Amino acid sequence: MKSNIIISAPHIIVPNNYWTPLLGETLRDAGLITEAQLQTVLRDKQEYKEQKVGEILALRGWLKQETVDFFAEEWTRCLEQGAKYPIGEYLKQAALLNQENIEYILYIQKRLPMKFGKIAVNEGLLKKRTVNFFLENLFCQPSIDIIFLT
Repeated sequence: MKSNIIISAPHIIVPNNYWTPLLGETLRDAGLITEAQLQTVLRDKQEYKEQKVGEILALRGWLKQETVDFFAEEWTRCLEQGAKYPIGEYLKQAALLNQENIEYILYIQKRLPMKFGKIAVNEGLLKKRTVNFFLENLFCQPSIDIIFLT
């Protein structure tokens, strides 16, 4: 008899029929594109069938190609493995922060007792929604709204 579950990481059981959001939905949920942008890309996709959603987003200049590639190729693996690195490393892999941004945030963090994500948002480097998305999905932490209260 075929099992209806797979084990994707220690102590995490995922049903075989688990629904994985499409790339555009993931990027929207992460706050990287708007619903209007997603709908525009989906209309473009109908006309330019050979283009992938991520390619259209990059061609329109709404996202870096590296960001699209991260979510298209690496995101599911990151979710399956769970958080193995600090959040800054994932944000760097997604081309949402660069090394200078990370070093700046860490510099501030040494002087002020603030969370990495809060500093990134306060400095205008990331949207709160994007930080929340990474915290909730990779680190199983409550949203930054709760972290902001500390």
